[in-house]
Amino acid sequence: MKEKQLSFRDERPQDMEKYLEEVRENRFPLSLLLDHVEDTRNLGALFRLADAARLQHLWALGEADLFDSRIIRRVSRSAMAYVPHHAINMDEARELSRRQNLVALEITGNSIPYTEFQPSAPCVLVIGNEKDGVSEELLGLCQASIHVPMYGVNTSMNVAMATAVAVYGLLEKLGK
Repeated sequence: MKEKQLSFRDERPQDMEKYLEEVRENRFPLSLLLDHVEDTRNLGALFRLADAARLQHLWALGEADLFDSRIIRRVSRSAMAYVPHHAINMDEARELSRRQNLVALEITGNSIPYTEFQPSAPCVLVIGNEKDGVSEELLGLCQASIHVPMYGVNTSMNVAMATAVAVYGLLEKLGK
């Protein structure tokens, strides 16, 4: 079977403004909360994922100038322009946990495989730092902890890759 691969222009809607409005108004009830994710390439990839999966929001614990990076904009392929995002502090994360269900993507003594977890909307997937994972303080705010099963020699995978696996699994469970 030899099919022509669609080009970027083939996939673009005719009325881009109308399409952007539809995206803004019809986001899926899943967001990301990044716990001090530091690598700019990971941040860019997570923005690109948030756009591709039409996620509700991307929050990041850390410095307010976190998003001022040319590398993030380049890796995200300008997705920052389309994904609602804010840098927040721990007090704001606590407030967020009172309004939405926080679920850590972190292997813990109580975590279950993401394939066995049934999320309830709205849901915020908490993503940990590349080296240290999700902080104890933030884990304490989470209603559940899920993980991507590891069948190989390594016991972890890149944070952006693991997040993509979990996001699409959760969206499927949410009926998207």
